[in-house]
Amino acid sequence: MKRILFVTYDAYPHEGGKSTHIKYLIDGLTELGIKCDVVSFNDANQMENYAGKVLMQPCKLFGKDCYLYYRLQVGKAVFKKAIQKKLKNNNYDMISAQDAISGSILNKIAPDCKNISLTMHTYFGLENGLDNSALCEGNKYYDRMKAEELEALQCAHAVIAVDERIEKHVIETVDAVGVADRCKVFCVRNFINTNAFEHCPARSENDSLNVICVRRLVEKNGVIYAVKAMEHCSDKVRLHIVGDGPEMPKIQEYVKKRGLENRVVLHGAMKNDQVLSLYKTCNAAVVPSITVNGLQEATSISALEAMACSMPIVVSSIGGLRLLVEDGKTGFWANERDSQEIGSKLQWIFDHPGEATQIGANARQFVEKHHSHLSAAKSYLNIFSGNNTGK
Repeated sequence: MKRILFVTYDAYPHEGGKSTHIKYLIDGLTELGIKCDVVSFNDANQMENYAGKVLMQPCKLFGKDCYLYYRLQVGKAVFKKAIQKKLKNNNYDMISAQDAISGSILNKIAPDCKNISLTMHTYFGLENGLDNSALCEGNKYYDRMKAEELEALQCAHAVIAVDERIEKHVIETVDAVGVADRCKVFCVRNFINTNAFEHCPARSENDSLNVICVRRLVEKNGVIYAVKAMEHCSDKVRLHIVGDGPEMPKIQEYVKKRGLENRVVLHGAMKNDQVLSLYKTCNAAVVPSITVNGLQEATSISALEAMACSMPIVVSSIGGLRLLVEDGKTGFWANERDSQEIGSKLQWIFDHPGEATQIGANARQFVEKHHSHLSAAKSYLNIFSGNNTGK
């Protein structure tokens, strides 16, 4: 295998987890001598003509429903052309769809193609830049998305889930509907390039605790609960939030209303090298995700990054986070939406710097052993080559 195309109906590069997943996988594949290309919604935007740009204006004026129409109707037509252009000009040994929309479009473009894989990042393949809360049961776009997911599952040569929960969901879906063979479903846990992350700075008992939270500011990521947690721990605990999104005004308002300007730093969206630099100044992390419309966090890449920095981490006890972190050994669990418990766990980290350092070291060792980008790349190549174990 010499060349692979990744297809994502999302922006790339982007601060979201799926974009980071693609980047780290490409890092690993490149180390193994594989050439990789990406076609993303960015390419579709670049191909838009004047009419397409005009169509975006009502989305800005009339809000989410019109935006969904653009993304799920008009945008797909332009995205399809971007994929066709890439396929026309290049030959690929494997095409890796990173969401249900991409898989569905690929099936329409090349229905007889036998080298398409589908990576499932969440329950419904909705990791495509949309706010998941807009796509819930009863919404007119929900049935369309479900149909596209089933089509993507059916046409894929292999289906790869990023954690065991999503693997189980996919198997249950294909069993119930009969759209695909469960033998082609594999699990390759999310991963990172640990070589990119340095150990966080050690802290003494009286030093401030700088807590980092790298999250898109959308409801399901629960960042507001990390902000509220600052009211339940020492004034020497400071929160650094990296990311942007529709929840930003709500968070800004709460910080101002509660007088937390000196405790909460809103960095906004940052480039990857800037995030890496900020990691070097922090010594704990929080991933306060919540359940929204039945959807839960998978194996969080931002959690993996913090753990690779040897940081003690506090995560919501849900979904893939619960599978990723061993409570009291590689980090701490807190009940979702429970800002008081999050604050209590951060206070423990502040009060016990020696024990917290050991927990951070355990986290680093765990990530190196189980979530390496290079071992993940080898697993992907095995799956792409038809090895049923994926190992």
